[in-house]
Amino acid sequence: MAKKDDNLLDHDYDGIQELDNDLPPWWLWLFYITIGIAVVYMIHYHVFRTGDLQVAEYYKEVDPNWAPPDDDGPKQAGLFYQSPYAATRKDRTPRMLKEKMIARQIEAERLAKEKQALALAEGGQTGVILSEVGFDELIRLAMKKAGPENLEKLQNAFPEIYASYSSDVISDVGNATGSAVPEIAALTDAASLEAGDAIYQKNCASCHGNAGQGGIGPNITDDYWIHGAGMGNMVHTIKVGVPAKGMIAWQPVLSEQEILQVASYILTLHGTNPPNPKKPQGDKVEYPL
Repeated sequence: MAKKDDNLLDHDYDGIQELDNDLPPWWLWLFYITIGIAVVYMIHYHVFRTGDLQVAEYYKEVDPNWAPPDDDGPKQAGLFYQSPYAATRKDRTPRMLKEKMIARQIEAERLAKEKQALALAEGGQTGVILSEVGFDELIRLAMKKAGPENLEKLQNAFPEIYASYSSDVISDVGNATGSAVPEIAALTDAASLEAGDAIYQKNCASCHGNAGQGGIGPNITDDYWIHGAGMGNMVHTIKVGVPAKGMIAWQPVLSEQEILQVASYILTLHGTNPPNPKKPQGDKVEYPL
């Protein structure tokens, strides 16, 4: 065994001398084990790719159905590590990956809506070619042929197209030309008024109140009318709606007979004086008309 003086190195700092001793065995073995762990880690995660890296674990925790994008190369449980500054793989930062996933989800939803609109427009047939017709025109065609439930879904999905579609309906009726609204005879039979009541409660009560007292929309039981009194004005307003005030055009939704029924029923509400009426709006009309 070497003497203590033989192990002294030939330098000192502030009178402190260093012994040239061997490293302790426990320290050396710990160092060798960490090297072995590093090799196993590299093979497991980066060579065979049998484990999830932190990015993959994060996305799987956020979305259990998440899977690596198709352009990541071979299918794997983990992801290649790429520097966020890599010139050719700039979509590897977590924020960019999230944005890419959101964009793909939005595109998938758009394609699903497009497919649904095509089915509605063609009644399940495939005679219309999107590239020839145009997406907006296809949605308008779907709105024209859709029933009330599907029309509401299309309105919620494509509000801007629906606004344009409603404007065209108004033009079709003839209001834009300033032509006089023809007078129409109201229905008076019990069956028609009962049907009109059902239509009103289903489609109109949410805005005008279940007794016509008003709410979001005006009171329709008093002597004041915004768009004119009488059966003709009533039918016209129901058909073309008041898009600026949030009332949709009901002509694409209700049949001519249903519009007559609900308009006739609304006329019977005049003078009923329901509780909690909304303040008068519009011009006062002298009754009887």
